[in-house]
Amino acid sequence: MKRSFWKYWMLWSAPLVLFFLTACISRNENYEKTYPELITHFANCGIKVDSVTPLAYYLAQAESGYALKIGPREVGIYKYNQERKKQNFRYRLVEDSGVLYINGKKFKALLNGCFVMIDFDTHPDQEKIVKAFESF
Repeated sequence: MKRSFWKYWMLWSAPLVLFFLTACISRNENYEKTYPELITHFANCGIKVDSVTPLAYYLAQAESGYALKIGPREVGIYKYNQERKKQNFRYRLVEDSGVLYINGKKFKALLNGCFVMIDFDTHPDQEKIVKAFESF
């Protein structure tokens, strides 16, 4: 009887363990993707990135950040490592509020996995940029 109990217990606990493992994997969704891949994706969507300059990512409590010049304006893109406590906290604030505060200035923010894009809402090609960013 005991052997049968453990057999069923293992059988029913396996899906539960797999569920938790997949939840942990998706926590840092698209983290393995890079900025060059993002720029290539933008180019494939018909958006020409003229230049890339680094941002002071630590002000946004992110892992990295770059400003992409698209046409006459720039958009900022930050990458967050959600395995780090402070970065995850800031990312969750952005996720809940839809804005990113940098030095007290409020920016409307759009999330895609671990990436956060700001300064897109006043860009002349806003619709095209948002569509490309969301499909990355």
